[in-house]
Amino acid sequence: MKQESLNFKCEQFFGKNWKYIFFGIILGCFVIALEIHSISNRMESLEQIVLDNNGKVVFATSDGRAIKVTKTPLKAEYLKQFAISTYVNNFIYSRAQLTNDFSKPNFTKYSDILENAPNLALIFREYINKEDKQAIGDLIAYLQWLMSAIAQDKLPEYIAIKDSSVNAYEYSANHFKISLEIKVIAQSFIIAKNEYVNQNGVIKIVSEGSFDLTKSSDANPYGLRIKRFSIVVPTKDNQ
Repeated sequence: MKQESLNFKCEQFFGKNWKYIFFGIILGCFVIALEIHSISNRMESLEQIVLDNNGKVVFATSDGRAIKVTKTPLKAEYLKQFAISTYVNNFIYSRAQLTNDFSKPNFTKYSDILENAPNLALIFREYINKEDKQAIGDLIAYLQWLMSAIAQDKLPEYIAIKDSSVNAYEYSANHFKISLEIKVIAQSFIIAKNEYVNQNGVIKIVSEGSFDLTKSSDANPYGLRIKRFSIVVPTKDNQ
């Protein structure tokens, strides 16, 4: 009897209050749906943050600022063009450039050349591993040649670049080999003639190196490291 009485009371309660129970269930479902939607939005926002962070890399600038840069696929062609630009724009110097318009005619130390050749100084600072004896030796050999060419009046007073071409380029596993020819017009003062003479010439550069983004900097964004190089510069015809 007690069980029947309890069932009867429950039936009466639900019968009288079914509207409230129904709306209560609807309200509960609505609240749950809102929470699920809110959680879904937060998850999407978190996913976007993760994708944004994974798609960018933070670099420190030379003045200490941190900047976020979007990652892009590193194409071998970009590296090749960067290597070409590095050699063409930083290794070629005339007598006028090295002597600061002939105000410093003589050099006794390699550092004297680097002080007057900011691009070569940049190569020394940013593009050569100071512990790489081969690369350091090749740079010293070139600086020695420049000092000797000035002393013996072999280096043209002015050199203008006309064009450049790549004879050979090999790239594998971040290492490269390159052979360049740079066509130039040299303007040389010939003492015997007491006048300037224009000469067409070709500067030849052969080099090996590598790319390492962990060694990148503002001045060297691809982390290019020169392993060895040789350069042949046309000299004055003093006859």
